[in-house]
Amino acid sequence: MLSRKASPLRIYVFYSYLSLCMNMVHPVTPTLVHELGFSSLLYSSLSSTLALTNFLCAPVWGYYSDRHGRRPVLLVGTVMYACSQFLFSRATTVPVLLIARLCGGIGSAGYITAGLAYIVDVSGPEARGRNLAVFTALTSISSSFGYLAGGLLGTISVQTTFFVQLTLLSTCALLGYFILGESRDRQAILLSRADLTAKKFYDFKAMGSIMSLPVLLFLVSVVLASFSTMGYDNAFNYYIKDVLAFPSSYNGFIKATTGTLGLVANFTLNLWLIRRFTPQNTLLVLFPCCAVSLLIAAQMKSVVPFLGACIVFYFFNSVYLPIQQTMMTQIQTENTGLLSGMFNAAKSLGNFVGPLFMSFVYARGTLLPFYFACGGFVLTTLVLLVHRKVSAREQQGKEQHLPVG
Repeated sequence: MLSRKASPLRIYVFYSYLSLCMNMVHPVTPTLVHELGFSSLLYSSLSSTLALTNFLCAPVWGYYSDRHGRRPVLLVGTVMYACSQFLFSRATTVPVLLIARLCGGIGSAGYITAGLAYIVDVSGPEARGRNLAVFTALTSISSSFGYLAGGLLGTISVQTTFFVQLTLLSTCALLGYFILGESRDRQAILLSRADLTAKKFYDFKAMGSIMSLPVLLFLVSVVLASFSTMGYDNAFNYYIKDVLAFPSSYNGFIKATTGTLGLVANFTLNLWLIRRFTPQNTLLVLFPCCAVSLLIAAQMKSVVPFLGACIVFYFFNSVYLPIQQTMMTQIQTENTGLLSGMFNAAKSLGNFVGPLFMSFVYARGTLLPFYFACGGFVLTTLVLLVHRKVSAREQQGKEQHLPVG
């Protein structure tokens, strides 16, 4: 039997494989919706329902990972997601499709929340930014090749894609069982279990101890950024099927291209930015770049320039998430799992509202989602500017109250 240790390399391997598996069905989902005779609104609703339970359950999984460890949450979340995908593959009615997505959100909330906390556990303060960048780069390229594989398999049939995904998800759960060790210190787990003030799934008291005005503003910026990213991405996937009439394989090729660019960006630009600038100042540049690239894409009248502008957007988009995560790790708290759950919940809230909102505006204009996503990134930038001002004022107040001598 393989030894079980907690290390960045092991979580990289597990999460890269998991990201490849979980993204295989995404490029064929528009085809599935078309084949079943449903509208684009249902397609957006499927993404939103998954994000809804992700939003509701992320703090719960954070609670459990603090008190029972990251490893069991990672494994249980993976198995639950695999079961939800089996149900999704057999669904032919709207209620069953939505139930499958709701269950998928519960499972994915577990492995996303615990995975982020795992990286924080096994990384020293000076290495967290670098390790999060590597983590995001590897999962991004794996997700992209999952899209590519799923898109190519989708040219055979949608059910072929589901069959391969379910087979790989089963081996993924086994891989995690054999190679992943527990990253949370046992003494910290025992202390969390002994905390008599934290006996509810939604530990509002502990959340309140973490929450301050700067933290609240940061989480609002996370919601707005994910609203823009997921809303645009969902509309883009449907746009290239609905307007450009691309087959599912094209979706896979586009995602593989953007994922490769994301890998390069995270191993070059991202690591350079982390070493030289604060996360906040970096985001104040990246978000306007995302907004401008989407605005340019909406103006393009031919396919090649349009796709070129979209790829530029995905380049900047792939860089900002690890910077956000690094900014999150700078928040001082002992409840790392709960903080990770709050961050994931904020991200999932944007993921829930974004696709649903964009589906309504898409029906009124196929390019409107691009403009609204652009506006969302502008708002994100403004919120971060307020965050910087409030944080500076709070820091100045703390320094003034420090004892002299």
